[in-house]
Amino acid sequence: MRVTIGTTSAAALTLMTGTSIQAIHGMPIGLTPQEASLIIKENVATYQTNIGRDLCEKYQCCTITSTESCDLNEMTVDQSILVLPGGETRCIFSYSTPYAFQVIPGVKDKVLFYFQGGGACWDETSTNAGFCTTDSNPASLNGVFDRENELNAFRDFTIVHVLYCGGDIHGGNVVRSYTDKDGVPVTQRGFKNAEATLDWIVEQQSNGNLASTLSELVVMGCSAGSIGAQLWGNQAVKRIKWDKAAVIPDSYAGVFPDGSQGPLIYEYGMCSVADGFISPANQQKCWDQTLTLQDINAEFIADTPSVPYGFIQSKTDIVQESFYSAVAFSMNMSAAITPEEFYSDVNTIFEGYNNYPNFLTYLVDGNQHCFTPASLYFTADAISSTDNGQSSSQEMMHEWAGNFPLSNGESETTVCEGQLQLTANAGAPNDQTYCSDNLVPKKFTENY
Repeated sequence: MRVTIGTTSAAALTLMTGTSIQAIHGMPIGLTPQEASLIIKENVATYQTNIGRDLCEKYQCCTITSTESCDLNEMTVDQSILVLPGGETRCIFSYSTPYAFQVIPGVKDKVLFYFQGGGACWDETSTNAGFCTTDSNPASLNGVFDRENELNAFRDFTIVHVLYCGGDIHGGNVVRSYTDKDGVPVTQRGFKNAEATLDWIVEQQSNGNLASTLSELVVMGCSAGSIGAQLWGNQAVKRIKWDKAAVIPDSYAGVFPDGSQGPLIYEYGMCSVADGFISPANQQKCWDQTLTLQDINAEFIADTPSVPYGFIQSKTDIVQESFYSAVAFSMNMSAAITPEEFYSDVNTIFEGYNNYPNFLTYLVDGNQHCFTPASLYFTADAISSTDNGQSSSQEMMHEWAGNFPLSNGESETTVCEGQLQLTANAGAPNDQTYCSDNLVPKKFTENY
């Protein structure tokens, strides 16, 4: 059922007011494919500016060549610059911008390795529908990118921002059988894009343009970039030298329709991207089309016990629910998921990770999608994205995230506001604010 209030769809109203369709009607219902499509497109539009080939006419750029390495020490502190690595990198369409990553230079011993969001395109229909960004679009200096806000613990970090223009959750390496509007095969090289960006960081460190050992490394990303941080966190902490590190995925817990993840990962070409990117233990699952994001995360969290893995997640994320519906519809599965079911699935996933001491989460009441690249990063607490600490007795989000990475002996906890109960006992209509007693309380103390 598509609900209209005046001339504004319920889905659009959700985005503008933060009030869910379910709350308006007082009953648990899932999004229709049409509502999900609208929400996805409006979310993607916040990233996409359709720059086309004029990227470097609008922004300062540096192109890596045989004689130009785009060294960090030649860049101006706090001034954004785009680096075009060339090679096998590219965006999804033949007429898209070239791939670029964004660098905001700061101190040489702290790096925020951030993965941009912007939807996903997993088949011809989702691609034609505009479910993903297709150009390199640098971020404005908001949220963790803000260089002036004293509440931002990352304001002096050197930020290396993996821009997103492949529609492949930063892991694809495939030429599709379908074409763009110019008749050229759709090509998704998100793996190559992220790899080239990480290669540049490693080179800057080896050349002395970054500290030989970083005092702090944080891997972060929101939406599709949250998945990017989850996919690439392992590579980053292995290849970059650091004293303290943390991984902070923002707003993509990985709730997918049953049986959909394995085929999606396989069709993105991730099974053969590079030796070592997917572990031998998970490689056969990948080829069998049974590999999940949860398999990848659980392995990494277990293998890096000194690296805190802190998920930021709204309890009922409207954009994640929309992608669930769209993926399910595209694969002829049951397309509806209610907010109650979504939050129950989030808890189930996080309860699995919570078996590892270094897993923590910051859960927020409501359906906000993404916090870290926006100004509401500074007003969000566990009550809502805009509560600004008025109703919560716990740390605000920027305080919690800003505490990472931890020094030896320092501690951080999972944050959640609500009545403690077992997830298995939840699921009643509008039961969206409880806290799983399999997640809370939880404290991690760093022990290098």
